Amino acid sequence: MSAFFSSKEDTRGGVSPYFDPSVVARISSLELRARHVVEGLMSGIHRSRARGFSVEFEEHRAYSPGDELRHIDWKAFGKFDRYLVKQYEDETNLRAHLVVDASGSMDYGEGALTKWGYAATLAASLAHLLLRQSDAVGLMLSHEKEERMLPAKAVRGHLSGLLAGLDAGRPAGGTGIARSLERLAEGIRRRGMVVVISDLLDDPAVVARGLSLLRLKGNDVIIFHILDEAELEFPFEGLARMEDVETDRNITVECEVVKDPYLGILREFLDGTRERCRSQGIDYVLLSTAEPLDRGLVRFLAWRAKAR
Repeated sequence: MSAFFSSKEDTRGGVSPYFDPSVVARISSLELRARHVVEGLMSGIHRSRARGFSVEFEEHRAYSPGDELRHIDWKAFGKFDRYLVKQYEDETNLRAHLVVDASGSMDYGEGALTKWGYAATLAASLAHLLLRQSDAVGLMLSHEKEERMLPAKAVRGHLSGLLAGLDAGRPAGGTGIARSLERLAEGIRRRGMVVVISDLLDDPAVVARGLSLLRLKGNDVIIFHILDEAELEFPFEGLARMEDVETDRNITVECEVVKDPYLGILREFLDGTRERCRSQGIDYVLLSTAEPLDRGLVRFLAWRAKAR
């Protein structure tokens, strides 16, 4: 089931504790984190239904020219005032591959969650959601020189393996996300959905090539671009020592001097990434580690419905 709503605010007008990174960060178990976030999301969906918000069910998709009229659900038409076609099990069950960046730069974080902590929680929550819908889910952890992979399965108990894989992930070393995308594209035998969760700090041209290969094979791709709030705003002042967590190199900078050039380069990087994704039909979502965790999940559910 996918719903188009925002559940990030509780009844008091603040961020719901289900999705607040500062609250989620206090839960040490990744399994409990994922359950906490997903339960909050499903609770929000149920509240939305009770209040009369528009909800689309997974067993339906929008009518397209060429669909047989006998498959139109006329009861659903009366309820939603739109033509919806019933789907059968082989149409609704999907194969999803979660690609999570485990390079050293993902270990950075000025807030409650590092980029890795945010990415792992998002990936675990997505796996939880997909498996409860009987979709097959696979996992690839991208490191500098290797990938750790779990094949896509929809069997009971697979969530434990996925969570164990994420728990075992330790962000370190240089980035390998571009190469990982190419390897995944080469290994996929059946088209499906690819969810990339990364800070994308790799050669943009090589990343684009890997994404292009995935699209050429007919896969739907969504990118969750994870950056720390400090990376997006550069709030530093005075002299500061900056460390490259992938190479361990240090440099001392005068923050007021480098802030504007840095933000200009960042804008160029983000605009270029967004445009490359748009040109390839890839959904792009920029997420700060300070943002409520439901934003990525709701965007994913909307994209999943659209990708049908």
